[in-house]
Amino acid sequence: MKKLLLVIGFVLLCLVSLTEAGAKQRTSKNVRQQQKLTEQKIKQTDAQIKENARVMKSKLNDLNKLQAESQTINRNIVSLQASIDSLETVAQAARDSVAVLDRRLTDLRDSYADILRNSRHSRMAMNNLAFIFSSESFTQAFRRANALKQFTRWRERKVNQIKSVKARLDERLRYVDTLTTQNRELAMRMSMRHAELRQRASETDKIVSSLKGKEADLRKLLREQQRQATALDRELDKIIKEEQRKALLEEQKRKKQEEERRKAEERRRAEEKRKADERQDDKGKAAGPSDSNASKTRPAPAEKPGEKPAAEAKRPAPSPALSTNFAANKGRLSYPVNPHNIVRRFGRQQHPLHKNVMTDNAGIDMETSSGAAVKCVFDGEVSAIFCPDGYNNVVLVRHGQYLTVYANLGTLSVRTGDKVKTGQTLGTVYVDAGDNGRSILHFEIRNAVNAKSVTKENPEVWLR
Repeated sequence: MKKLLLVIGFVLLCLVSLTEAGAKQRTSKNVRQQQKLTEQKIKQTDAQIKENARVMKSKLNDLNKLQAESQTINRNIVSLQASIDSLETVAQAARDSVAVLDRRLTDLRDSYADILRNSRHSRMAMNNLAFIFSSESFTQAFRRANALKQFTRWRERKVNQIKSVKARLDERLRYVDTLTTQNRELAMRMSMRHAELRQRASETDKIVSSLKGKEADLRKLLREQQRQATALDRELDKIIKEEQRKALLEEQKRKKQEEERRKAEERRRAEEKRKADERQDDKGKAAGPSDSNASKTRPAPAEKPGEKPAAEAKRPAPSPALSTNFAANKGRLSYPVNPHNIVRRFGRQQHPLHKNVMTDNAGIDMETSSGAAVKCVFDGEVSAIFCPDGYNNVVLVRHGQYLTVYANLGTLSVRTGDKVKTGQTLGTVYVDAGDNGRSILHFEIRNAVNAKSVTKENPEVWLR
């Protein structure tokens, strides 16, 4: 019995040993394969997350574009409605004047007809000559002839007056017809705008429906975009403040150099005057007491009023500041890209999906043709080029105290320090291959009075 138990124990021990060995062999073979599978899953998950973010970004861009187009259409509708109301007011006034002119024309015609009938009845259908020759005396004949002349002139005046009123009436009627036609055309255009607005609303609803259930991802993407915009804003503020600091130092250096030159000039003139006095004293001693006294009393030659010393006149004038005419062109600057379609406007905007979320835009975002050229809006100098996260290349151009910002450039045609002209190409807009080749330019205008006063301007007010 003991031998049987020993045999059974030995067999069980062998089985356990074989099982452990097989398990160890299986684990060592599959460990690398398992690692590869895990890495592939991680890559697939990462790729899926990136693809979801790309699709979501594209849809949000579509949504922003639809929202901007809807805002533009709404403004057009309001403008058209105001034009229709104004035309209707003018047309009603024109119709009232037509009624007044028509009544006046009727009264003129009736009175003219009555007078003609009465005059014929009083002369019993006699002609003018018979009416004159039937007079009992020369005086009566003269009076009748004079009355006929006056009547003829009155009749001519009445006829001309009737013709004038008739012409004014016809002109006013044509004007009313023109206003009616214009009003009808405006109503048709407004109807088309309403149809476009309904289409945009339908497209917006489709995008919103496709994004339902992804609120967390949307908020994450929105936070990332806002972070990038804030980082760009901070970088621009940093660059502008540094420029202002350097400009202040240059101004202080220039003033110090001017002061040193002025003092050196004063010392030189004092030294020349001292030497001239010494020479005059030497001449006075050699010529005698009388000449010496005369030389002492002789006044020094005075400078002409307004005349500068030779050294000061030859001193080069300080270099002129950059043109400050930028402000005079408000509302007349050309858009930096064409064609252009504003997809995000300046200032605080309500998010198209999250009604309680407000976004802030320091400029405007314009969608244009893929890889379109970016033009400088005014003469200036390229003061900085940098590459912040989310905006590719950014070009900063200074126009006196004003600066223009061109962000999201794919290629560059200028370098820092280049003088640029109005309409000169700065580069091309970045082509987003992950967003169906879409190109969106971010454009800003800033007024940098000094380092502590930099304001963001609405570019739409400056551009035409």
